[in-house]
Amino acid sequence: MTYRVKRPPAQWVGCATKEMCLIAGVSTDTLKNYRVRGLLQKGIHYYTLPNSTKIIWVRDLVRDWFVNGDSPSHRRACEKYLASLPSSVEYIPSAA
Repeated sequence: MTYRVKRPPAQWVGCATKEMCLIAGVSTDTLKNYRVRGLLQKGIHYYTLPNSTKIIWVRDLVRDWFVNGDSPSHRRACEKYLASLPSSVEYIPSAA
């Protein structure tokens, strides 16, 4: 049996901390401060690799947060990101 995706997932680009700092124009300490204070949320703005301390930032969401803050438009972008993850996509069985 094969599965067909109802809608294609969006492409979200991740980047390392140093690259995110260059894109956002802030220092690593500032980015860490926002992360520790909970302004940038794990699972939305960044994630960590399994069995590692390396942080991968979701580039477009972090950039959007710097521009819009915690506005309704940024929350919609976060919802769109979460809906695009494979774990949230509905699969429809199709005959193969």
